[in-house]
Amino acid sequence: MYLITFAIVTAFIAFLLYSFIYLATPKKKIYDFIIIHGAGLRDGEYVTTLLKQRIDKAIEAYHNSSNPNIKIICSGGQGSDEKVSEAKAMANYIASNTEVTMSRVLLEEKSTTTYENLLFSKEIGEELVDKPKFLFVTNNYHVYRTSAYARKIKMDGDGLGCRTAGYYIPSAFIREFIAACVKIKWAFVVLYAILFIFLFLL
Repeated sequence: MYLITFAIVTAFIAFLLYSFIYLATPKKKIYDFIIIHGAGLRDGEYVTTLLKQRIDKAIEAYHNSSNPNIKIICSGGQGSDEKVSEAKAMANYIASNTEVTMSRVLLEEKSTTTYENLLFSKEIGEELVDKPKFLFVTNNYHVYRTSAYARKIKMDGDGLGCRTAGYYIPSAFIREFIAACVKIKWAFVVLYAILFIFLFLL
């Protein structure tokens, strides 16, 4: 039991370290598109504080970009309890609260998951640019899993994390860790099999 607990704690610490290292790594590439990952809406049509943080971080990256043709992809479909798509709500916020011209904003309104955010945004980018480079923006606790999905679909991209309220971080990282474990559950099956064999031999 102690060995199993040790394995889980070690894996969680490794997950945290990798996440923080990835977040701290400077993003110096010239990107063609900035993807903003959607999230649930307030009153079914307005961005929440969490989603606003993602948008503001993306706008900051947009203004700091050295690519004069860079575009923003607002990615998120319309939930059953939402009046507009998350992509449309983000675009409305950008139009009302920033100086970004709407010709620079693209909408991806089909996705319902993080994986689909990236997959469908990648398809949009590839229709417009040959071998596009992406910067995907989400909350800091969510970047590791998002980057794993990006690798899976062979997206040339990097993750950029925005600030998250301190009280929300512990539970958020735990959920992300569990999601990561489910994604690579075969590795844990092998690990536990080795541990059980080791305990049996003792």
